[in-house]
Amino acid sequence: MLRQRYVLVGSVGVGKTSLFNALNNDYSLAVKTQAVAFDEQGGVDTPGEFFNYPRLFGALISTTIEADTIIYVHAADDPLCRLPNGLLEIYRNKQIITVITKIDLPSVDVPAIKQMLMEHGLKEPIFEICTQDSDSVQVLADFLKQDEISKRKKQ
Repeated sequence: MLRQRYVLVGSVGVGKTSLFNALNNDYSLAVKTQAVAFDEQGGVDTPGEFFNYPRLFGALISTTIEADTIIYVHAADDPLCRLPNGLLEIYRNKQIITVITKIDLPSVDVPAIKQMLMEHGLKEPIFEICTQDSDSVQVLADFLKQDEISKRKKQ
């Protein structure tokens, strides 16, 4: 069970809600209402609008302020980095994990997307996930769980 507070951030349509649901063992069709969603384990799903529109950056920052981990979600079929300027600097004291979703789509070049994201300052770990594949989601869930255990041991 995930106890660490994590926040999923990323553009509209990248699969944040599908990932959020999958981390909670819900693989049904995701329905997003442009609202912030919370789970019992401390996870937070943010609307892509927080990420896409500069006037909403304040809402994004407020939502993520208490998070231990920021999970940046990027779709494998998007060749452009959508990170707002300064976002990595704002979160420099937080753990940042990158997740590339939609890896199951035809003709995506996941290694090229990963390279592009790294060129924009994102670092490992970078997870490649199909949100409808419980095995690929479990890799991220296990990482988050192990990371939580490691942080507790340090306290």
